[in-house]
Amino acid sequence: MNKEISMLRIILQQMSIAGFRLSAGGFFVPLFELPDWFTQLYQDKFSVYSERDEYFLGVAFPFIENFLFDAEQIWSQAKSEHLQSGLWTEENDKGYEVYLEAIAINAGNEPVLLLTNQTTNFDVRHKVFQAARDLAIKNEHLENAVQLHQRQLQQQLEQLCQHRDSFSELNENIERDSSAVLICRQNGEVEVYNKALIDIYSLRNSIQVKKESLLEKWVNEAERIYPEIHRVLEVGEHWEGEFETTDNINQKKWIRLMIAPVVNDDDKVAHYICIANDISDSKVSMVELERITQVDPTTRLPNRRRFWSYLTEQIEQKKSLGGNLALFYVDLDHFKQINDSLGPEQADFLLSTVANRLKRSLKKHDFVAHLGADEFAVIATEYRDNSVLSTIADRLVKGIYREVSFNEMTLNVSASVGIAVYPQHGSNARQIVKSADYAMYHAKEMGRNQYQLHGPTHISEGIPKLHVEQGMRNALTNEEFELVFQPQICIGTENVYRAEALIRWNHPTLGQLAPDSFIPIAEESNLIIDIGRWVIRAACKELKILTAKNLNVKIGINISPKQFKYSNIAEELVQSISDYAVDPSRLELEVTESAFMEDMDSVVNQLQEVRSLGVSISLDDFGTGYSSLSYLKNLPADLLKIDRSFICELPNSKQSKSIVESLIKLAHELSIQVVAEGVENETQLNYLKGLNCDFFQGYLFHSPLNAAGLLSLYQSLTLKENRLESS
Repeated sequence: MNKEISMLRIILQQMSIAGFRLSAGGFFVPLFELPDWFTQLYQDKFSVYSERDEYFLGVAFPFIENFLFDAEQIWSQAKSEHLQSGLWTEENDKGYEVYLEAIAINAGNEPVLLLTNQTTNFDVRHKVFQAARDLAIKNEHLENAVQLHQRQLQQQLEQLCQHRDSFSELNENIERDSSAVLICRQNGEVEVYNKALIDIYSLRNSIQVKKESLLEKWVNEAERIYPEIHRVLEVGEHWEGEFETTDNINQKKWIRLMIAPVVNDDDKVAHYICIANDISDSKVSMVELERITQVDPTTRLPNRRRFWSYLTEQIEQKKSLGGNLALFYVDLDHFKQINDSLGPEQADFLLSTVANRLKRSLKKHDFVAHLGADEFAVIATEYRDNSVLSTIADRLVKGIYREVSFNEMTLNVSASVGIAVYPQHGSNARQIVKSADYAMYHAKEMGRNQYQLHGPTHISEGIPKLHVEQGMRNALTNEEFELVFQPQICIGTENVYRAEALIRWNHPTLGQLAPDSFIPIAEESNLIIDIGRWVIRAACKELKILTAKNLNVKIGINISPKQFKYSNIAEELVQSISDYAVDPSRLELEVTESAFMEDMDSVVNQLQEVRSLGVSISLDDFGTGYSSLSYLKNLPADLLKIDRSFICELPNSKQSKSIVESLIKLAHELSIQVVAEGVENETQLNYLKGLNCDFFQGYLFHSPLNAAGLLSLYQSLTLKENRLESS
């Protein structure tokens, strides 16, 4: 037996394998003499010297630390099994990458870990990588020149386009340019174009240019590999990308396209500047190499092509066999500024660093790809249930969020992550990617460096109410609730910024929950009393921060009817106002009509007491109750909010027009100001302006903002106003 063990050790040594046994102390003890490649690499990674044979592999190699979670399951079982980690890379002190694989073995209830060096098996692949890298370097100068020219041209044209109704005079600026230029309206209607556009698309004349919307054609073609393009254009952001297009005589070409919005005085997209270049000569050879390797040469991760095929394969497999699949769409924060400031070489270094951090944050069965630019994707196919998605996403966000050193400069890099699940958020690969992209964009809206599940998210009706109640109790203790704020806009001379405070629940497993998914249960269980008290204090806390920034802000707080019945609103306000030292005139209670139904006299008395503190009163969702007009004159109200159900039908519905006109007129006669809720388009806004409505709230202006976003908005508005006053 001893002879056989000795022979096995000799074989493993000859194969240059590093073998270890996990000790009771948590470190690893060599089974035999370690190969030189491992000793040198370990010294590079773990500088702490020990005369004893104690190796802390999880500390030296973060990938192994993650792998050990799975390995422990193998070691804890009674039967002999093994688990392979899959390949990962480490870099030695000379800058060379070493390809490694770990194997966990339960050897007669003895925890054994083998490390194999697979670098020599990659000679052929390395040559392909090098060829791809060499080709990329040759094309790099050309690509950089094209990108730089497109961005400079876009900036020049954007300046010329501002505040113009006619662009005919721009023809001279673009006619001789080598880049194809198209300026169009938001619906794609052509306004300006040049000869380079006709040449790329083999068009015969100007009539043919205007016959079809090239904008629509480009978006449809790009969507095949950039599903996010619709969302980017919808929110009025710049978009850049490379994709295959077809000209007028059915010839396929590769173009690099930039689409930049031009906004009007109301910050709405009025025109698009589109700049395109034919990059077929440089792209075709690169695409062919990527097709062969299916690897991105910058990060050495699977490329976009491989990602799409893998995601499609996995979804088809889930359709037939069942199981889970989650997509994590990762987008680096502020990457464009880093790229513009530091240049493409440093940007490539950053992308490679992020790629390594992602790989080290994942487990064996997870798939990670580089989709291009600053976008990555992770596909998880083997996890217990959706409750672990937040754990995975949190690991990705924290794994990326560390310093990166660029020569003498150090930057913190962060990422926003969107999560979508098959089949809940889509039945095919394209729908899943689009859902994850929208969730990622929501994460950026919420402040970046975080993750969001595709939403809106609601608690499933299948979850017992008792569990939801307990979850809300824990949420108060664990500080899982958050306030977001929707600004209210004044078109007139009012100099006070206004915002409505809205509660959100950052559930540890379900992501961010909207109030209509949990507030009804809170109302039934009377937990609304504690939650309402928390909202008052959180609003006062935020008001104190805004006031300290010299911002003149008024915050509206929603009050439940049960708070009037089972708590003392005035007393709670006095306590919070005192604790945070805020001006009570900067607070407003928003009360719905249902609060008056049970005991109107009691509620009116409480509101009068609140008003005596200096806090104003707003009647929320006004017009939906049966007796609104009959008791309006008796209520201590300063402001009336017209329900969105009336606003959404303006100005097409005669009934809604009559109601809205009557409410505004009556309110003004009673010296009550009016807020229109749910304003979503210019037509509604212009109609309400004509009725002298005082304030406007809705997605036409702003979606709800977190505290940092609200502060940033008001500071930028104050700066703008100060500039106007000084000019």
